Order: sequence, then C-alpha cells, then structure tokens
Amino acid sequence: MKKLLTIPFLLPVFLFAQQKSRSFIKEFLYVKISPTLLGMGEATDNLLNDNGLAPAIFGAVGAKMRYAALGFSAGYFNLKNAGQITPLGVDLTITDFKRKKAFPVITAQWHKVHFKEQYTIGRQGAYNYQISGNDMRSIGAGVAFRAFKTTKILVTLGFSRMNSKTVLKAHSPYTSTGATTYSYRNFKDHQDMFVLSAGFVL
Repeated sequence: MKKLLTIPFLLPVFLFAQQKSRSFIKEFLYVKISPTLLGMGEATDNLLNDNGLAPAIFGAVGAKMRYAALGFSAGYFNLKNAGQITPLGVDLTITDFKRKKAFPVITAQWHKVHFKEQYTIGRQGAYNYQISGNDMRSIGAGVAFRAFKTTKILVTLGFSRMNSKTVLKAHSPYTSTGATTYSYRNFKDHQDMFVLSAGFVL
C-alpha cells in the first residue's frame, strides 16, 4: 500500500525530469541543413576547369551555445571533371541563436575531400596527370533570422578553396638506348568557388 502511495508523488518528478531533458536537447543540440550553390572561380593550370554553377548540399550536427555552434559536417556535390565529391569535416557558426530578429552570422568550414582525376596530353600520352583531392576550406558571412517558431535561417555568401595534389608522370621513349624513361613532378593545385548558402537550423 505504501508503494502505491509513492507513485503519485514520484510521477510529477518523473515528468519534470523528462521536460528538463527535452529542453536540454532543444537548448544545446545543433542541426543544420544547407542547400548551397557553388560558382566556379579561378583554378590552377593543371586542373580541367569546371565552368558555371554546381548545386550542393551540406549538413552539420553538433552542439551550440547562445553565440556559437560547432559540429561534424558532411556534404555532396558533383563536378564535371572531378565527379562526385563528398566532403567530411567540421562546421563553425557564430551568431546569436536566441535572437528572433535579424542578426549577423559568420560561418567557417574545413572538409577533407576525396576525388581522383586523370588525363594525358602530348604524343602517345607523353604527359600523364594524376590529380587527387586534399581539403576544402570555406568562410562566409550574412544574416540570420527566425522564420518559424523552431527554425532559424542563415543566408550567407562566401568563398571556398578546394585544394588538390597533382602528380605529373612524363615518359620519353626516344633515348639513345631505346628504353623508355620516366620522370615525376608534384604540384599543389586549387579550385576557387563562390558559395551562396541558405542554412536551416532546427
């Protein structure tokens, strides 16, 4: 009988603990989904230039405080020459997450990118270029505002640079001995991009 009497007293405590747990998640969980448009800019000579615009999608999950959020980030986009690219890294967002009116926002991302690109030029493919992805660094600024009761929208314009490594393998079959000789050179290359993004923070 005493055990049954304790249940009504413990029920409010249990409900209060659940409410605190939900509010804790709502307060500190950071989830961002960012439809993005990439505009191709300057690229180094070894790369096969991608022209025009490329749609992309990025997402981030992490923790936030009032003025900053940090999370694990992943994305996807497709370039004509490099193919499908899935960046993985970290996302930093600085703004006032509790402010309902428009407020400035700054974003920064670092991603590891993996892609392979290869082409040959010259007589009998004398010069073979092998390109592999390295990393992608992005920074943006814009405005943050609350569009719905539980959603904040971040509209930013920024700049991104995707770095890669190129190995040039050259061969010359015309030597005095008749044997083919090979030489290798390494280059650091990059593709610049302009980034327009609309981030939805849930």
